[in-house]
Amino acid sequence: MTQKKILLVETDDSLREIVAYVLKDEGFDVIKADPDMAFLMKYTTADLILLDEWVNREGGDMMCREIKAVHELQHIPVVILSTAINIEEIVESCKADGFVRKPFDVDDLLGEVKRCLKTGLGQSAFA
Repeated sequence: MTQKKILLVETDDSLREIVAYVLKDEGFDVIKADPDMAFLMKYTTADLILLDEWVNREGGDMMCREIKAVHELQHIPVVILSTAINIEEIVESCKADGFVRKPFDVDDLLGEVKRCLKTGLGQSAFA
């Protein structure tokens, strides 16, 4: 079985390294991207995108909308990482496939990643 590839876009350098380590330890191939590299999402071949809600001035929700609007990318599950109180509303409005509320437990993160990879097809849990 081939490794699932995850594109991790996180603003916090330390958290990006920790999440990447956890995912790699779980057997995932991780592509780390800081907010300046977020444009890579438009060219990704990842199996899942982990996207910080506070990526740039647009916000992760706007970037998620852009991904879901591109036919070649809309099958890729997007999981939003956020501290927002209204994260459920944000995820529903941008058609993300899931979310993990910061600060998070490693088991919650892995559970959501695996759930979205299993569900696949870029189908929002809120559709």
